[in-house]
Amino acid sequence: MFKIAICDDEVTFQKVLRKQIESYYGMLEVEIIEFSSGIDLVNSLKKCPLEFQMIFMDIEMPNMDGIETSKRIRRINESIPIIFLTSHTEFAMEGYEVDAFRFLDKPLKIEKLVKTLQDYDRLRLLESRIELQDGEKIVLVKWTEIQYIQSENVYINVYLEDTRYLIRKKLSDVQEQMPKQMFFRPHRSYLINLRFVKFFDGKKIIMKNGNEIPLSRGKRSEFKAYMMSYMHSLG
Repeated sequence: MFKIAICDDEVTFQKVLRKQIESYYGMLEVEIIEFSSGIDLVNSLKKCPLEFQMIFMDIEMPNMDGIETSKRIRRINESIPIIFLTSHTEFAMEGYEVDAFRFLDKPLKIEKLVKTLQDYDRLRLLESRIELQDGEKIVLVKWTEIQYIQSENVYINVYLEDTRYLIRKKLSDVQEQMPKQMFFRPHRSYLINLRFVKFFDGKKIIMKNGNEIPLSRGKRSEFKAYMMSYMHSLG
């Protein structure tokens, strides 16, 4: 589950931002947790430092502002992307002290929010990897390199452009790990990387390497929706 934190003392703004984020991600599984104070967010991260994959942080908050909150977050998690929200651009320089990912103006401009989410999604997908146990060695493979995965009894075949790995693993276990916006399961025996889809004719999917992947009848509408969502995420 992809989790996002919104830290803002304005409840109305929380709702507006939540609605826009949910609209952007559509069918993808995203959980959004709201915090009205920096102290509450910091306490939550102390219990689970890796709970969130992204934080939207209001700079101007009472008691502990967004800059101080972010400094404390950086002591707990050095790499989590923090997107600052502010109606005063003079605070931007302070944000660089805590390695801010982006700055968004208040009131919120939807096109800038979408661009920020697109940039984050591209970065996350490029950096994420899966561990594959290949015999006695562990191979780290980028999700972006996997074209499709095929189930074969108690094994899976992981197909890259020039390599195939035969791994003892369940397809459902891989599906739990994969980036949901990049992969789709068109058939009980396959997981495909949407970036390698060339076209589909309603019954089967043709990959860029020419391989044909079956598309279950009950998955056709869902597949079209996922392809549209994926294309949207590319901008």
